[in-house]
Amino acid sequence: MKWITLLLLCLVTTACQQKNKNTTNSVQEIIKKHADSLLMDSKINAVSIGVFLNGRQYISHYGTLDKGKNTIPTNQTIYEIASVSKTFTGILMANAVLEGKIDLEEDIQTYLPENYPNFQHINNPIKVKHLITHTSRMPTFLPKKIDSLVNNFNEDLPFKMYAIQKNYTKTNFFSDLHKVQLDTIPGLFYDYSNVDAELVAAILETTYQKPFEQIFSIFFEKKLQMQHTKITLSTDEKPFLANGYGMTGKLVPHEVSLFGAEGGVKTTLPDLMRYIKWQLNSNDTIVQESHRVLFSNENTQMAYYFPLKQNKEYGNYFCIHGGGFGTQNWLYVLPKHNLGISIITNQSDLDTPKKLKVTLTKIINELLLQ
Repeated sequence: MKWITLLLLCLVTTACQQKNKNTTNSVQEIIKKHADSLLMDSKINAVSIGVFLNGRQYISHYGTLDKGKNTIPTNQTIYEIASVSKTFTGILMANAVLEGKIDLEEDIQTYLPENYPNFQHINNPIKVKHLITHTSRMPTFLPKKIDSLVNNFNEDLPFKMYAIQKNYTKTNFFSDLHKVQLDTIPGLFYDYSNVDAELVAAILETTYQKPFEQIFSIFFEKKLQMQHTKITLSTDEKPFLANGYGMTGKLVPHEVSLFGAEGGVKTTLPDLMRYIKWQLNSNDTIVQESHRVLFSNENTQMAYYFPLKQNKEYGNYFCIHGGGFGTQNWLYVLPKHNLGISIITNQSDLDTPKKLKVTLTKIINELLLQ
């Protein structure tokens, strides 16, 4: 009888292995089909796509990073993820809240190194929760002259912004904050702001008495083993940073970030898969807190820098876009389906986000039909 039991066990194991192999091939085929379609666009030369589905990850890279060169993206390629960085900042704030170090309902001046009497409107102060939901009424950029540049989007924009930002210091930032005038009561309206995230970094620095980058590294490198997720790259890491290309295919400068909180994170796709896997862990208290909705109106629901969306097929899901001088990416987390996906390219144009989103949506929809 023992040989019958062993035979049955062998058959079951083989069937399971075959099923897993078929699933892997199916997922990878879906990713490849839509990546190949995206790469038919003459402006997009490379794309990296990672999927985490039902406890398994699938990572694929396509195309070439640099025109005319055989620089194929790999798991070692480091990408700038622009505003997807804000979700990392949100995680750090959620952790600080759970540790009892920061109160979301507190006036932000409690945690800032200087006094800002202008951070209120009709005696209604900016609270911490307003910063992490983009409802503070802070300007989109500092210095303010960047706003006029962004309103005239053209191929020279990355170079003009870089020229301003590379010489802009934290001293300049804290000085410019004194000139900000709120136009209405904080907390009423959603209005996207990079300054919000920079202020959160300043608050975290005051709270922990450490530089933001150190706070960031302690959490993501040590707690989540994201060893290749950085704000400042080492000399050895810099050669792996993907070059970026602008709207006319011109090589553009890399992003300049004051604290790194609003858009300065650089990472690899395997590290992003670790991040997505963790985001899908509904039992983790930090994840639970970071997914808690703190602002809601008829158009927008915001957790800790993570917009929450709903539809019949996806259920409640989180998605965020990051776009920089020469990088564009989307990150989606669909807890209902135990599914997360990241798509990144090193090309940036006005229509690149839409192209990536169409590809990402097709992949998700096809995966959900399996």
